[in-house]
Amino acid sequence: MTLNRVARWLAFGLATGAAWFVLSAPAQAVPVFARQTGHGCQACHTSPPELTAYGREFKLNGYTFGEAQPFPVAIGVMASIEYVGDNTDHSTPGAKVCPDCNEAHIDQGSIYFGGKITENIGMFGQWTFAQTGGGSGPWASAEDNTEVRWVHRFSSMGNGENDSVVGLMVNNNITMQDVWNAVPAWQFPGWFANSQSGFGPVASTFLDDGVVGGQRLIGFGAYVWWKKTIYAELSEYQKPWGSFSWFVNGSGNNQCPGNPSTPSGCTAFAGNPSDVLDHWNPYYRLAYSHDWDYNSIEAGIFGISAKTYWDAAYWTPGAAEPGFGGNAPGVFTSGNSTSKYNDFAIDWQYQYNRNEPWVFTAAGSWIHENASLSPWFQNGLVSNSSDTLKEFKIRGTLYYHRMYGASLSFTNLTGTTDALRYAQGSGGGSASGSPASNYWDIELDYVPLQNMKFLLHYTDYTKLNGGAGNFDGFGNNSTGQNTLVAGIWWDF
Repeated sequence: MTLNRVARWLAFGLATGAAWFVLSAPAQAVPVFARQTGHGCQACHTSPPELTAYGREFKLNGYTFGEAQPFPVAIGVMASIEYVGDNTDHSTPGAKVCPDCNEAHIDQGSIYFGGKITENIGMFGQWTFAQTGGGSGPWASAEDNTEVRWVHRFSSMGNGENDSVVGLMVNNNITMQDVWNAVPAWQFPGWFANSQSGFGPVASTFLDDGVVGGQRLIGFGAYVWWKKTIYAELSEYQKPWGSFSWFVNGSGNNQCPGNPSTPSGCTAFAGNPSDVLDHWNPYYRLAYSHDWDYNSIEAGIFGISAKTYWDAAYWTPGAAEPGFGGNAPGVFTSGNSTSKYNDFAIDWQYQYNRNEPWVFTAAGSWIHENASLSPWFQNGLVSNSSDTLKEFKIRGTLYYHRMYGASLSFTNLTGTTDALRYAQGSGGGSASGSPASNYWDIELDYVPLQNMKFLLHYTDYTKLNGGAGNFDGFGNNSTGQNTLVAGIWWDF
């Protein structure tokens, strides 16, 4: 029996067991933070991972509320079956866009750990197991979203009642430290959008995992949350090194035993220098929030100034010159020829959380990126020495009795036409060199237990990579990439 067939049977067994559990067990919350605080999942989440006002307070206080647990571990499992509108890759005879569609499979399993360590130190950790290649490749595991925080509470009014927090933190994913739901790490639709099986947009901003990607870097930050109203943060991100490499352990990327301020000794096992950050890269965040009655609002800005190595002169190759998209390992030796990405973003959120019967959240973000690609341009690998990219997202989520939910979001991606950077290539590229894409996501949820969700998720493309029909020049159409996913998430 093949591993893929085993995965399909496991997915079927998971769904069957979940159905039995729904009918036989009372609603209860058992994940790691629920056990620590004594509160149900709904105290912190409208629907995971989206946070409530209490959930934001819990996180910004370093996960230190409640009692430390002797065994602070929880397990999460995600399984799904996917369908793509046109599963024929018209660029390659006999090829499929999604070889693993129409088959149930385990998307991933995660071990969550952490919580309160001391009165001032806490952490959130996640280790994830998943199949590579969308469910057809071998199983692998890696460090997922992980952070450690130290906090100090103080009274900003001098009356002895703590109403403000200052904190220090270290994490492995830009924006995962945030507590609002429009930043890239937590924005809808999350998991299923990231695992979508059809051809998708050829471009994304640096902040939205467009270059380095999550869990392959290390960030150190400081923040203040003043009177539960003003949040300000400054962090610095770098390639991991030495004792901090455990934050990306198993990711197969950016393991750097050398000095973090130089490329010397930094091995990028994925073989792509553009995946490695050069020196320190500042990230900033400023937000205003206000809670009253059952309502809360937030408006803020965030951004990063990032530099990544490129390929030509500063790489000692392994078995073969890695190049762009290569796989051979190698070592950086000298030089500082880099590409630069300046991302600036605006975000907002409104939340109505009366708990019964209705819960509603609306959120949106706009990211503007200026990319300086001089080394690539000088070597004829892109058409422009600089490109811009703009990403706009807006969505709304409504729940009735915390059991029946619906979400709708719209994404608009536009940017500079670059015939080489967004090349036609094989199926899924851009015939026009344009990164422009528009698409809708709709999701229907059934939450029989606080820690279990059944869902149907549909992605509808109106434009993809600069076009609607034949967007890649090989006969693939944007509507053919529309995807339907039926899935289950279970955390226990």
